[in-house]
Amino acid sequence: MTTPLLIHTEAYFENGGARNIASFIREKGYSNPAILVDEGFAQSELFQEMEQNLQKEFGDVFVLQSRGTREPTYAYLGEITETFRKKDFDLMLGIGGGSALDTAKAVAALRTNPGDPLSYRGFDNLQQPGIPALLMPTTAGTGSEASYNASFVDEDGNRKMGINGNHMFAKYAFLDGETTLTCPYKPALGAGVDAMVHCLEAFVCNNANPRSDMLAREGIRVIGRSLRSLKDDPTNVDARLELLTGAFYGGIVQMNSGSGVAAALSYPLSVYYQVPHGIGGGMFAIDMIRYNIDAGFLKYAELAPLLGVGTADGSDEENADAVHECLESLWRYLEVPTKLEEFGIEADRYDHVVSIMSTQQPAFDQNPVPFTVESDVAGFLKKYI
Repeated sequence: MTTPLLIHTEAYFENGGARNIASFIREKGYSNPAILVDEGFAQSELFQEMEQNLQKEFGDVFVLQSRGTREPTYAYLGEITETFRKKDFDLMLGIGGGSALDTAKAVAALRTNPGDPLSYRGFDNLQQPGIPALLMPTTAGTGSEASYNASFVDEDGNRKMGINGNHMFAKYAFLDGETTLTCPYKPALGAGVDAMVHCLEAFVCNNANPRSDMLAREGIRVIGRSLRSLKDDPTNVDARLELLTGAFYGGIVQMNSGSGVAAALSYPLSVYYQVPHGIGGGMFAIDMIRYNIDAGFLKYAELAPLLGVGTADGSDEENADAVHECLESLWRYLEVPTKLEEFGIEADRYDHVVSIMSTQQPAFDQNPVPFTVESDVAGFLKKYI
């Protein structure tokens, strides 16, 4: 049976285009947009100009700021959803990082699907198409603007669970490198590393296929050559747009192929200890590459020419090692954290950290080399605590 490639979102890539988003919305035939914007980006001069243009074009546009400091919970989603259910609008404009975009997608969907957001956990539980959503990422990370996933924390079970499915796709994605310039270095780094991990893990996971691999390779290529700019050329909008493009590919690839151990280990840490998901996954990703190579999994060798390393006549093992060394060097240059103590997780929390990974085996099973809760988690995490 042929494996489909899910791509349902119209994507636009234009530096400077955010300033003309009001005209874009009008040209698409909408007359009454509402806005959910990350509270940090809402303070930027760029958003204030965007808001002025939108108010001028459409009149009294409803704007709500989304908190950007913590993982969104279902309770928080419920509060925001009730606010928007009382409003009349024909397009949801979501602007922000992955959490803000997830929230905007969910609110748009729940505008036409009544009841408690918790009742829609899982896959394809939404019964009706939602209000169309236009998403503008301000960090190059999750790829939420391209995928049908939206993650929220269920506080009762301390689990991160999604509202997922075909009615969760955004209608439009608009990518503008300028929107990312106000993001501080650490969140921008976490987002960029997250995007690279999405592509790396989806490329090697057991559900990978030739079509997802094609996008994963391109994501790795563009992120690999532009990620350094966050540190050495932070105002380079062309590099920022490349990062956004790579993250967009990563969102598609992860949705079509899957993820892996590094991302899975990061999820409980984000719920229990508020470790930023992108940094958490990035912290573990390089050692997982080493783990897989040491077990004889050498598909990473295919990435060597994309990252400008290895040699044409080198063995798969040599080129896979070169990829690992390249990424390890890049992580070191960017100062990706290497210890969980940077997030207040000391040695006395080791047993608890190991215990909260017990729910992650289904995600671990996507790794091309066996990795289990019982046999591997404790030893792997020892390095980080």
